[in-house]
Amino acid sequence: MRRTKKFASLLLALIMVFSLGITAFAEENTHTYEIYQIFTGDYSDGILSNVKWGKNGTGIPGDAVDSSILEKLEAVAGSASDTAQLAVINKYAKLSTAPYTSGTATSYENLPNGYYLVKDQDGTQNTENGFYTLYVVKVVNGTLEFEPKGDVPEAEKKIVEGANKVDVNEASIGDTVNYEITGTLPTNFDDYNTYYYVFTDTLSKGLTYKNDVKVTVGGVDVTKYFYVNAADYSATDGTTIKVGIQDIKALNLLAGVTVTKDSKIVVTYSATLNENAVIAGEGNPNDVKLTYSNDPNNSGTGATTSPGENPDEPSTDHPTGETPKDQVVTYTTELTILKKNDEGKVLPGAEFTLTGDSVNIVLVTAEKFTVDDKGEYWKLKDGTYTTTAPTIGGETDNSEDYANTATKYSKTVEITAKGTGKDETSVVGVVDEGGHVTFTGLGVGTYTITETKTPAGYNTIAPITFTLTFDAGTKAFASNNTAVAVGADNKLDTTIVNEKGATLPETGGMGTTIFYVIGSVLVLGAAVLLIVKRRMRAERQ
Repeated sequence: MRRTKKFASLLLALIMVFSLGITAFAEENTHTYEIYQIFTGDYSDGILSNVKWGKNGTGIPGDAVDSSILEKLEAVAGSASDTAQLAVINKYAKLSTAPYTSGTATSYENLPNGYYLVKDQDGTQNTENGFYTLYVVKVVNGTLEFEPKGDVPEAEKKIVEGANKVDVNEASIGDTVNYEITGTLPTNFDDYNTYYYVFTDTLSKGLTYKNDVKVTVGGVDVTKYFYVNAADYSATDGTTIKVGIQDIKALNLLAGVTVTKDSKIVVTYSATLNENAVIAGEGNPNDVKLTYSNDPNNSGTGATTSPGENPDEPSTDHPTGETPKDQVVTYTTELTILKKNDEGKVLPGAEFTLTGDSVNIVLVTAEKFTVDDKGEYWKLKDGTYTTTAPTIGGETDNSEDYANTATKYSKTVEITAKGTGKDETSVVGVVDEGGHVTFTGLGVGTYTITETKTPAGYNTIAPITFTLTFDAGTKAFASNNTAVAVGADNKLDTTIVNEKGATLPETGGMGTTIFYVIGSVLVLGAAVLLIVKRRMRAERQ
């Protein structure tokens, strides 16, 4: 009877231990639980007597439990951690057998009195934000009710702009974008013996990683203890960076470093917006996910030595979960100039200089059209090109709009990077034969368009200045000058018209000389006539 009372006290103590600090998960339950019957017995006022092996115990079902086992369980009842107590209790649970019952509920009725262990079904939590609950043990008097204990870490990514941390920003090609990733730890971090922790960060092809990762825990630089993969950081199809550690709990063995459930793991690095950047549209995303240990019941034995420097890529045989991806996006835009004369015809050959405080590396785009029987373009009389084939004859005849209805053209696009990316203030572009020049990779700032070469016979336009702004909420660019408008595609467009020079009066030309000659002849003729008349008058007298 003495052993029975002790065991009853033990079980009641365990009830208290495993009920304290339990974290209930979200209302939507994605767990399937397995209930294992370790012991059976007679229940009265919280006391389990006549203790026998249950269906899932390591002894023969129905046989009495040996007193030595009760002593071992009694000895562990005062252990500081749930994990330490479960390490002993698990020795007497045969989890390889079929569970007594299973389901998704957290309450079960009409169970035989006894001592039960509850666990997640293996393989059911290898999902996004998945986690296995710490085993729950309960003394049952017909009804089993429990609250699963478990939690998941989070990974949050931000773009750092001065004192602000944002999800969306803008940049010019050549600009540096600074990133910060903040990772948390689960509230039941102490239930794990080891804890696998790896960030996977993916940059789109428009971002070039600058190989400057830094990792801190509680403000302490621990970068050298983390693995950072040596990937091809100039990859044109994007870059993946892995930053992680085999067992983050091992950092506690380092002097001056403390890792607890409240710790924040902060990763910072930077990237440059490059020539492969997506212009407007969906922008240039950068996302991160965190892979983490998610089964405190299967987490190894724990580290006995501090982690080494510059470790190999971490791996684990223990179950892991993944957080949802957290994404930030950087946007950039472009300016297209269409050059025409006052009759609406394009004027190729004009040269424009774009000056501004956000001009680093700008891509200048020009189109070239070549006669090609297999081409997809036709030339219009105004000098522009179209992919719409001419219609000859009938009510829809539009042949008069075309320079030649029988000649097709193919188009090639030439993109030239202008600027060094180091405090550049201006770039120059030449209008192509289609009348366009495009400056690509512009961020916010004030810009001036100056015509630095004007087609012969036309007047040079006055400089056009505009200020480009960006609304992170709507992800839209805006211009303060209606002459340089932002279209529905989030890109800038402007049409610049050159007028022909006027014919002005001139001096010193042949026309004036002729008047001088005629005038002289008339004066001379008048003088001769005057002399003749005087002689005739004299003879009469």
